[in-house]
Amino acid sequence: MSSSPDDPIEVLPLGNGRYQLTRRTTRQLAFAAVARDTWVFLDGRVYVVSDHADGSPRRTRIDEQDALAAPMPATVLAIHVAPGQKVERNEVVMVLEAMKMELPIRSPRDGRVKAVKCQKGDLVQPGVPLVELDEP
Repeated sequence: MSSSPDDPIEVLPLGNGRYQLTRRTTRQLAFAAVARDTWVFLDGRVYVVSDHADGSPRRTRIDEQDALAAPMPATVLAIHVAPGQKVERNEVVMVLEAMKMELPIRSPRDGRVKAVKCQKGDLVQPGVPLVELDEP
């Protein structure tokens, strides 16, 4: 049985910016940058990780606004969409560069681009929406 992007993800902090993510029976390692919160970028998706007061890992789901935001301070390398354009779920809408890594930002769902809030070459901050989607 394959997992779906809507399945809960268990996040286990391993230290030094490394995390183990488990979705059903699939485990992956991810690396994270710490700003106000810890932002994990994995497979073109953004996750915000925080721990419960008791230290147990928190299960989290993709938040659409976070999915269309920079996971860390980054520079916009390319924008692949324009207002009014239809996009499909998981389509790369833009590419960012941070810490010498290219970070593709993917659409969390099918939709139509309402607005693009940055330009190629812009330095963008974590958590700030870069693209707004309307219904298809």
